Amino acid sequence: MSSYVSFSLKYRPQRFEDVIGQEHVSRTLMNALSSGRVAHAYLFSGPRGTGKTSTARVLAKALNCVNGPTAEPCGECEFCRAVQDGRAMDVIEIDAASNRGIDEIRELREKVKYSPAQARHKVYILDEVHMLTTEAFNALLKTLEEPPAHSFFVLATTEPHRVPATILSRCQHFDFRQIPLAGLLTSLRRIADAEGIQFEPEALEAIARAAEGGMRDAESIFDQVVAYTDGAVTLQIVSSVLGVTEAETLAEVADLIAHQDVAASFSLVDRVIAAGKDVGQLMADQTLYLRDLLRISLGSEPSAWRLPGEEGKMRMRDQASAIGSDRLMQVLRALAEAQNDLRASTQHSLLLELTLAKLCQLTPPAAAGHRAGAPAAQRAPRPAAARPAAAQAHAASQPPAAVAQPSAAPQPPESPAPGPEPAAQPTPAAVAPTPAPEPPAVAPADPITTGPLHFEDIVANWSAMPDELKRMRRMPVGAFICEAAPVSLDGDTLTVAFGPEYAFHHKQVSGPYHEVIEEALARLFGRKLRLVCVVGEVPAQTPPPPAAVPEPTQAAEASAGAEPQEQPAAEPAPQEATPQATTSQEPAEEPAAQPAAESATAQPPAPVAQPRESSAVDTAVAQALSLFEGSTLLGDEE
Repeated sequence: MSSYVSFSLKYRPQRFEDVIGQEHVSRTLMNALSSGRVAHAYLFSGPRGTGKTSTARVLAKALNCVNGPTAEPCGECEFCRAVQDGRAMDVIEIDAASNRGIDEIRELREKVKYSPAQARHKVYILDEVHMLTTEAFNALLKTLEEPPAHSFFVLATTEPHRVPATILSRCQHFDFRQIPLAGLLTSLRRIADAEGIQFEPEALEAIARAAEGGMRDAESIFDQVVAYTDGAVTLQIVSSVLGVTEAETLAEVADLIAHQDVAASFSLVDRVIAAGKDVGQLMADQTLYLRDLLRISLGSEPSAWRLPGEEGKMRMRDQASAIGSDRLMQVLRALAEAQNDLRASTQHSLLLELTLAKLCQLTPPAAAGHRAGAPAAQRAPRPAAARPAAAQAHAASQPPAAVAQPSAAPQPPESPAPGPEPAAQPTPAAVAPTPAPEPPAVAPADPITTGPLHFEDIVANWSAMPDELKRMRRMPVGAFICEAAPVSLDGDTLTVAFGPEYAFHHKQVSGPYHEVIEEALARLFGRKLRLVCVVGEVPAQTPPPPAAVPEPTQAAEASAGAEPQEQPAAEPAPQEATPQATTSQEPAEEPAAQPAAESATAQPPAPVAQPRESSAVDTAVAQALSLFEGSTLLGDEE
């Protein structure tokens, strides 16, 4: 019984045409052999399993064939069969990794002088030549430059950057490339047909993809899979042997990301872990799958579709469209970070759960306002006419901000009148945004409103402040301001409140980051605001009170009167600036119920954010942040 020969040895290339994916090397060597311009030293470099040593053996056969030197060795003469069987005395293969010292190279220099024993030429093949020591390389220099006429050298390496330049200058350098997927599939089909093996096309494609461009790896994997199964080679068998993730699982993860289904991601992790899948392999396979979706979303196509058939292609296109290129880039970056963390982690299943949950919650930068709670409609310029009628009527019923004098004595309650909307600032000069001392690193977003600024605009868009600070490259500052809630707007003075448990946040916002946050307010709301911070119990957020809504006829008059609001509003009282104020006389009970200090402000007490109870996590965060007090300011990279 003859010994078994593996596929990688049995189907090793015996001619230049058999070397898959290296046509640029084969053609050059064939032309050199045909024209008699064969060099005495060659350097073959490239990834593993791409045909470097096999090409060197074919070159040795071509030099010593009975019909040679020839570009097409016959494969039938004694020397061709000896090279094929590995018993040719004049083809000397040396493993430079284990014979790397100067003594071995000195011995080689002595033996290279002797004539060939059987063949026409002696061929030395030094594999992994980059492992030689510096002294060994120096000892080889003269022999490579002026070898005997009957000797040829082929140096093979996977790391050409470690070969000295003095060696490179004495060799003709050929760079072997990774074999394309189509070339690997062609070779695997040829082997399967020659061996009479039944297979699924998807199974061979999975093997070729796992080989990562190496023919020897593809043949070894195929050999292993054939030994595992008793029948046809199926995709399920290949996945079981290699531990790779099935394409359906990868597609299911992409569906979860597209639909942001966090709950279903945990059950998928449980199923994958129960099946014994390798977490690192799953992340690597998922990265390649999402890379293909990114190509599709950018108008290209993957080199090979991972889902078979037209239905699979359509499904991948739908996934790419649903996730979008921006989110796909974010997801790929997050997966890369997770794979780095996986090397140092012992809780692989937990890391996989957290990673998938994070991927499902990622939102592209363009939708950051939606994630923060600010609808897109609020980010666009909103004229006063586009505001709801109830809000217009409520704003019209309030006294103009220009007449608010905090130091004035309390005035008797006046009946509310539906006049024009109050001016947001006392003077036109205060309306124009104050230019920053230096241009921002990133252009600001569009202002919230181009008309008068109202307190409800600030409340509705307060959650966009962290995003604006992020655009200013001051993202850490957003961790402080997000714990504040707007309380009131008095002219150009905005008052925000911090809960008692956020005293440290209040200190940072009031001190080192005060000007930064005022700049962010100017960029976000389109005008310069002065920020005042207080500490106390933050009142619960409630919708605007439905009171003071005029009758339909009065609302129409208020809408008509709201048009000419470009005047500077310099009159001493709203009833003098608005003639319509005399047309509506309401009982004075409701204004009288308000304190005098509140009646003197430009805006009524506004709804603010609901306070959070101080949990153990919040307490720990506050304690951790207090450790940085007095250190270098966050975000001061400039």
